[in-house]
Amino acid sequence: MKTETTKKFSERNDFGPVMIFISSIGLGYAIVNQYVYDKPNLDMLLMMSCFFLAGVFSVLRTKYSK
Repeated sequence: MKTETTKKFSERNDFGPVMIFISSIGLGYAIVNQYVYDKPNLDMLLMMSCFFLAGVFSVLRTKYSK
C-alpha cells in the first residue's frame, strides 16, 4: 500500500519536459551544423528529432490520460 507522499512522487512524470529540453538543444545543434556550417550529420538530426517527438508525445499522453 502506498502512502500519500509516495503516491504523489510516483504519479509525477518529469520525463517528458526533460526530454523535450535536452532534445531541443541537440536538435538545434544538429540543425545549425546542417545548414549554417554545411557539416551534415543526418544521423544526429534524425535521432534528436525522434527524441523530441517522444518527449512531446509523453507530455501529451500524461496530459490527456487524467
